[in-house]
Amino acid sequence: MAEDIQPAPVALDMRAVSKTWRGVAALESVSLEVAPGEMVALIGPSGSGKSTLLRIAAGLIEADRGSGAVALFGRRVQEDGRLSRGVRRVRARVGFIFQQFNLVGRVSLYANVLFGALGQLPGWRGALGLFPAEVRKRAMEALERVGIAEHAGKRASALSGGQQQRGAIARALVQRAEAIFADEPIASLDPVSARRVMQLLARLNREDAITVVVTLHQVEYAMKYCRRAIALKAGRIAYDGPIGALTRERLIEIYGEEYRDVVDEEEVRP
Repeated sequence: MAEDIQPAPVALDMRAVSKTWRGVAALESVSLEVAPGEMVALIGPSGSGKSTLLRIAAGLIEADRGSGAVALFGRRVQEDGRLSRGVRRVRARVGFIFQQFNLVGRVSLYANVLFGALGQLPGWRGALGLFPAEVRKRAMEALERVGIAEHAGKRASALSGGQQQRGAIARALVQRAEAIFADEPIASLDPVSARRVMQLLARLNREDAITVVVTLHQVEYAMKYCRRAIALKAGRIAYDGPIGALTRERLIEIYGEEYRDVVDEEEVRP
């Protein structure tokens, strides 16, 4: 008799997760699933819980005691507000992209990208900077792929914000991340750099089937690059579905009347 074929685990599985900061609920019993290979936008007003959700999903912070479980690719990240013992191994499967780039400014871009392999090497090799030739080759290939190989020898602090963010994505490629969680990756970038970063994330999602979950303030970028949106409002899911079903009125419900005012101003702008 043929063996049963087990379905592939979802990339992110979050069940009844809550988080409170100083008595204020940032998330209230949030549950969601993200399938492998999806590119999902997390949207919502400032303070709605987007960054908190992403950090809990990656095991960077703990949920409240009594919360449900979080799993990545079928492996437990945390449950009941406690990180699992194997969280580091699970976390290694996710490249986390921060708003402020999170590169080491005093060392070269190339060295920063090499750091993506630290979880794959014995600790002493990483501490001494003894990266195998295969990893060094992979780092240069990643820099070429994100379009900044010519800046490999520059100190990270000397690069533009867009270049640093692409360097962070290259580091995730060296890490061999199966998913990229990007927390407001374009919030501090100019429009040209923002488009390049979003195009790069979309290309990696399309060509490499890397799961991408990205928090965005700019709804227009979510509309252009993502097929699915999860909208948070006051710590709860206000919408979860196709990006195309997010009508103007639905967005006003999520963001409030301020959103109507902004849209009206843009429509009359010459």
